[in-house]
Amino acid sequence: MPTKAPPHFSFTALDGTVLSLHDCRFDERQRRQRHHLPKDASCWDYSPLIDVICRDSGRHAHLFSGKSAAEWRADLERRKSPELHRFTQWYESLVAPVLAELGKRPRSPENLYSIELAWPPLTSSLPSLIRGLALKRASAEQWAATLRALASKGVKPEELDESGVLIRLETQLAGETLSQAQVVRLINLRHVTPKFVCESRFGFKTMAGWNECCQWVPAKDYKKRGLWGSKGDGSWYVIRYRHRALGWSIVRCRYADLFTRRSDWWWVLDERGKAFAQPMEGFDSPEDAIEYAEHKINQRFSSMGREHAVAKWERYSLPGNDGYREILIQLDDWPGSYKPRHYRTRNVLVHVRTGIRETDDGRRVLFLDEIQSDWHADLHAAAKDDPSSQNKVPPPDAPFRKDWPLLALKLMLWWSQAQKLDGVAWSTAELQSARWRSYGPPEALYRSALPDAARSISKTLNLELAQTSMTVRSNTRWVELADHGWVVRNRSGVPITKPFRHRGQAEVFADLTGTFVKVNVPVLWLADLPTIKAIPLYGVATEDFWLQPDSRSANMEEKRESRR
Repeated sequence: MPTKAPPHFSFTALDGTVLSLHDCRFDERQRRQRHHLPKDASCWDYSPLIDVICRDSGRHAHLFSGKSAAEWRADLERRKSPELHRFTQWYESLVAPVLAELGKRPRSPENLYSIELAWPPLTSSLPSLIRGLALKRASAEQWAATLRALASKGVKPEELDESGVLIRLETQLAGETLSQAQVVRLINLRHVTPKFVCESRFGFKTMAGWNECCQWVPAKDYKKRGLWGSKGDGSWYVIRYRHRALGWSIVRCRYADLFTRRSDWWWVLDERGKAFAQPMEGFDSPEDAIEYAEHKINQRFSSMGREHAVAKWERYSLPGNDGYREILIQLDDWPGSYKPRHYRTRNVLVHVRTGIRETDDGRRVLFLDEIQSDWHADLHAAAKDDPSSQNKVPPPDAPFRKDWPLLALKLMLWWSQAQKLDGVAWSTAELQSARWRSYGPPEALYRSALPDAARSISKTLNLELAQTSMTVRSNTRWVELADHGWVVRNRSGVPITKPFRHRGQAEVFADLTGTFVKVNVPVLWLADLPTIKAIPLYGVATEDFWLQPDSRSANMEEKRESRR
């Protein structure tokens, strides 16, 4: 009896593209799509979560095709491709043997995922440089030599290498001539073009908050509200908190009979003032009751749910920030897979903790509380054989080894302009040392890397690089998240009041009782800079490149040239 042939791990499409499957983005795709898997899932139930990858010509590394297996199959069906049946069989032959392993993955996605905040116009400067060359048509060898010479004109060698254009030119037939448009089409930098994201959750968020109050509930209302007791039996109910927008209430209860284990507890009343399904004897504290009420509100208004950014490290920001946000610069299409230390999102190249502050002269700036790259820090530690990195899986290689501070600052400059602010400012090495003390912040980043990047940008765009002063609360009062809420501590770390439920309340109290100091920070003023239309992926390019019309016009020009 013939045995079944083993599955081929690669699939060769009709155009010669070699395809494979990859599951490194499985969890991220499931969280983003909020994809629920059935208990007994088939091969194709998993297909929206498995990526189709292709091997780049002349390279060992793979590239993401941009499609899941489900999307690839749907595209073949739409085009009525003759390779649909062969692709279907190949996919099933690979996935069917591992269904048991896939079945161990969570059926429901965790409510934490990354969303794109915006789409910065990151563009490679290579195509525009090639279009500006006097060479219009030449052999592959001539084009390769010409492109290598661009390094002397400021093109980063890494950009040439990652674009794959040199390797693709080597695979061209000997003696074949190519036009500028054909060479430009050989450039592919999608895998090193980062996304501008933040971690989020989905749900209805009760933004209005709760008001403290003290309102007795009359005994005649007990029955219609679903409360226990009656007039004269010693029971009483007092509404102590009321939701500002939705009318839900947190009520303190006093009642005793033969069946109750305790006589004092907290209950939740809905917008009609009625008790509903909850623990029979309520909650131990108003905080627990409020948490339960917000959970029920979230469930009731789930159809009105929205994505809400998650702020994990706000307690480490300077006090007084408005619109605090943690921005992740993510290489989602990079073939490696790296898990950062501070976030759950895959392949975070840089994370920036930002807020909006007002300077002493009344101007509003995007303030960068911290810029950090876990990925490059781990690569640096691995290269130095740091003992702390021993017995760990070495991180995959990452692009922008030397240029990630410049990349982050370029994106933040564009983001500050998009937010209609006057400039972008950032923390200093002194502020970082005061915050982290013995933990050893990366002083070289704030003393040299960021200033050098700012000088390059200011010189290219004719922006003013200066110092500005801001008034911030001193360390006589600092706010920290503790077990029971936000605590205000003095210089010695001793709490000076009971915990607050919200950070905003704690910050107001700290401002009222603390002292303030002025700090000087570097800033890039936008002044009357026209709208930024393109951000160079590598380096700083020229002012004309930043302010050019968007890349769609350039793409149209390429198409017209290719038709000639």
